[in-house]
Amino acid sequence: MAISLGTALTIATAVAATTAIVGGVVGGVASIEQHNQARANAEMQAEQAEYNKRLEEREASRLERENEENTRRQREQSEYLKAQQRALLGKSGAAMTSGSPLAILGATAMNEELKAQDAHVAGYQAVQNHREQAKMYQYQAGVARAQKPSGSSLALSLVGQAAGTTGKVAGIAGNYVTQRAELKSNGLWGRSIWG
Repeated sequence: MAISLGTALTIATAVAATTAIVGGVVGGVASIEQHNQARANAEMQAEQAEYNKRLEEREASRLERENEENTRRQREQSEYLKAQQRALLGKSGAAMTSGSPLAILGATAMNEELKAQDAHVAGYQAVQNHREQAKMYQYQAGVARAQKPSGSSLALSLVGQAAGTTGKVAGIAGNYVTQRAELKSNGLWGRSIWG
């Protein structure tokens, strides 16, 4: 069976154009898959950051309650110590309205209040650290969602791939027309490949 050069050129051109179109379709499908995966990844990162934010907020609330309780207990202990001192001073017969007994009671009250405030400040700092971390996680969730690819970015990608595929097919068609004209001008268009 003899095939002419023109038929061979037409078949080769059709195969090349079909391959280019199939490649464009496969590329488009791959772009859609990548887009969907990128969206899913961004959403998963945002959800994880929001989950971490909730954990930090819960820990801050727990520490806040614990801090209030610790401060309350410190003040209770302080009141107990001051009551013991007043009882001992009263038992000794010392006048508690002036002099050393009053100075002792005043110093004790001041020291005990400082202890309560120190306990409160330490707890407050831990609470604030967790609140700041919660804000950081909230920010990370927003960044993840902002980086989620949009539908318009997918559309632009697909349009670009379609344009590229159209360009390839047009180039193949242009080569066909040029080669056909050359074969015809040289009188080879209808000539058999083998003979």
